[in-house]
Amino acid sequence: MDKLSFQDAVFIIDGSSFLYRAYYSVRPLTTREGIPVNAVFGFCRMIRKLLDTYKPSHMVLVWDSKGKTVRHEVYSEYKATRQATPSDLMQQKEIIQEFADIIGLHQLSMPGVEADDLMFSVAKQLGFEKCRSVLVTSDKDLGQALGDYTVILDPFKEMIIDQKALEEKIGFSLEKLPFYYGLIGDSSDNIPGVAGIGPKGAQKLVQQFSSLQELYDNIHTIESERTKMLLEQSRENAFLSERLFKLEFYETVLTQESFRFLDANWVNAYPLFTKYEFKSLIKEQGVVKPESVTLHNKYTFILVDTPEELSSMCLDIEKYGSCALDTETDGLDPLQSTMVGMSLSMQEGISYYIPCGHRTDERQLSREMVIRYTKPILEDIRIKKYLHHVKFDALVLHNAGITLRGFVFDTMIAASLLADSSKSIGLKALSDFHFQEPMFAFKDIVKGNAYKDFSYVPLALATEYAAADAHQTLKLVPLFEDALKKKGLEDLFYTLEMPVLNVLIEMEKRGILLDREVLHEIDVEVSHSIVSLRAEIIDLIGPEHADINLNSPKQLENLLFSHLKLPSMKKTTRGASYSTDQEVLEVLATVHPVPRLIMRYRELFKLKTTYLDSLGGYVHKDTGRIHTTYNQTAVATGRLASSEPNLQNIPVKSFALRAAFKPAPGYLFLSADYSQIELRVLAYLSQDSVLLEAFSENRDIHALTAAGLFEVPESSVTHEQRQVGKRINFSILYGLTAHGLSQDLSISHALAKEYIERYMRQYPGVVAWMEQVIIRTKEKGYVETVWGRRRYLPGIYEKNKNLYDLARRVAINTVAQGTAAEIMKKGMILLEDGLHSAGHGSQILLQIHDELLIEVPSHALEETERIVVDTLQNVTAWNVPLVVSTRFGKNWQEVTK
Repeated sequence: MDKLSFQDAVFIIDGSSFLYRAYYSVRPLTTREGIPVNAVFGFCRMIRKLLDTYKPSHMVLVWDSKGKTVRHEVYSEYKATRQATPSDLMQQKEIIQEFADIIGLHQLSMPGVEADDLMFSVAKQLGFEKCRSVLVTSDKDLGQALGDYTVILDPFKEMIIDQKALEEKIGFSLEKLPFYYGLIGDSSDNIPGVAGIGPKGAQKLVQQFSSLQELYDNIHTIESERTKMLLEQSRENAFLSERLFKLEFYETVLTQESFRFLDANWVNAYPLFTKYEFKSLIKEQGVVKPESVTLHNKYTFILVDTPEELSSMCLDIEKYGSCALDTETDGLDPLQSTMVGMSLSMQEGISYYIPCGHRTDERQLSREMVIRYTKPILEDIRIKKYLHHVKFDALVLHNAGITLRGFVFDTMIAASLLADSSKSIGLKALSDFHFQEPMFAFKDIVKGNAYKDFSYVPLALATEYAAADAHQTLKLVPLFEDALKKKGLEDLFYTLEMPVLNVLIEMEKRGILLDREVLHEIDVEVSHSIVSLRAEIIDLIGPEHADINLNSPKQLENLLFSHLKLPSMKKTTRGASYSTDQEVLEVLATVHPVPRLIMRYRELFKLKTTYLDSLGGYVHKDTGRIHTTYNQTAVATGRLASSEPNLQNIPVKSFALRAAFKPAPGYLFLSADYSQIELRVLAYLSQDSVLLEAFSENRDIHALTAAGLFEVPESSVTHEQRQVGKRINFSILYGLTAHGLSQDLSISHALAKEYIERYMRQYPGVVAWMEQVIIRTKEKGYVETVWGRRRYLPGIYEKNKNLYDLARRVAINTVAQGTAAEIMKKGMILLEDGLHSAGHGSQILLQIHDELLIEVPSHALEETERIVVDTLQNVTAWNVPLVVSTRFGKNWQEVTK
């Protein structure tokens, strides 16, 4: 049967074969909500390829029966050696079946019957009617179905097999296939066959005898005594195996017309492809997106430019008791930009834009009037506000003299909890994904630099853009409320992530004082050191290299490996040159002085360019303070991230840079640091008895671990041994491996492996907990923190060992680090309230992961310290005590441990 004759044939597709091939041929793939879809994507592509290549007019997708089949009744160990089906694969099968229904692909299954038997039966029945069929499979069992009207198409090898071709290949007639497999068995299905007889021996016997029964009836004629003995020993297994392999015929009432397929139905898959984010299938496979309608044509967007309209809108907000809100500015820094307008929406279908600072010759209300009308509403805690990126808008409004209250829902925060961390949580992306409603992007508005900033955008265009923001935010709220409830994320969202926004807003408003004089002194000292280091390096390498750029990897490569003849160690990622990274320089520094000087030069150069040259530019012109930005959605574990500038990464030791950060006059800094918070989280989660006892007795956990590693009494542990214990204690949270530990401690692989084994013997509860985390992650596809934050890890299903091991490490780390971050957030919420209630004027300025930096009036030091310690140490009611260490100082450096 050639391709031209396929048009009228029925393509009988082996569903399970396609399913597994799709699953294992496509790398783990998830949607923004963490739904695994690699098998779905691969399956859809395979069906599309089949359609494009052979253009079938009739198709049927055949599935195995759920549960045990007739063959299990014959042989209870049938397929017993097969691994359990991955849980995420079964989830995807349901989506694939939905896809088949959508495109009109007939699906067939029968209780207790395997797909092979059903495919065989359909092909035979079609053959009786002289209808042609194509068995789309790579399963060898179905060779039994070949005949005048049936061929096999192996879609993965792109090979068509008919009866003649297969018989020529195997050397006997197809009727003897069960006889043949009765002898060799089939390990994939746990069919035993005759132990000791392989394919060549079986082929010889099948060619010699007409059937298995005839073989045993004439076993005495077999010349080989060994073969005769093997056959006699496995007589029962041989007949059992033949029976298991032989396909059974089951009559159906279906005809060729039952399997009619129209390729035109493919377009019906657009909603499914959109839902599961198959952009390439939409683009490449010709699925047409329904004609889009711009939002301002679909909904009513109103420009508010009269006092009467503004007053009426405000009354409507009070009547509804809630609204979505967004602000527009002339810049990206909310504390240094001017509000040029705000949009509000109270009901789906209608949204308002109130311009108040556009530099156009169009009628608009004054900023003062807009603030006067909206301030009472925006500051009324009883009126619920919904925003996308609350913190930005709250700071913009603060800059305009409005304190935003009553914000109950941030759709950006909700999206970050609901979505896979690799997916976009921008409002435009969410609108397109959830509603298939594209929005104007800012770059579309200012295309070609037509407008300097948003204040120059004409009001009609500004209304289309801005009113859509509030409107789509409002539409997302009920969708996300329901999703948070279904995923068990309500507690995390409403009691942790939303309340901590209040704290972050206040912290960003406050900022931290930077002493420019101290910064300048450090800059002068660092600049002098850089010049001195460069001169020292030139003295060692020779004046002919006086023009060398020490920041150029290529020039350093030539210097180290060509001029100084130092041994090259490893290639760069691209493999085009030899690496000069920190790891390489540390090794080379043991044999030559220049690499160590280069490392110091790099350290100081980074200090100058990253911090000393830039920090002054972040000082607010009015407050004289630096106002960093905290991001709740940037880190997958839930940790807060600081940017513009990043104050969480200010060096601790280099030239005492932290000394440039000072409290206001009459205040001191108080540092409050959670002691070993992640290890305490580990103790609680694992309930390891040794860890629990150690923390309850306030013992030195690093010395305890070291005592176990070095098999010495705890009291005899040296400083060096304790450092090893400390490294291993924290390494366990970041994926402890013998290779990594050997490099970290500069010890042999064998010794590192021994240390890990001793750790596991010392803390068996930790080991058991880690294994449980991995098991649950495999079952669910994601890992969870104590408060319920999810992190989807498709790599947990990876066949690539490196990627799988990475997923394991990430799973363990996410639970520990994520839960520690949640404890800190809860502590910040409680402490902000506690300090406010005390009325001393103490306030949180910075969060540096496990540490808070608090500005305290000199007259309230003792009372504030008590509040801080009592609050932070009592965030949980665990059977593991939380311990907070405190330090006072006149600058940030003085409170740094």
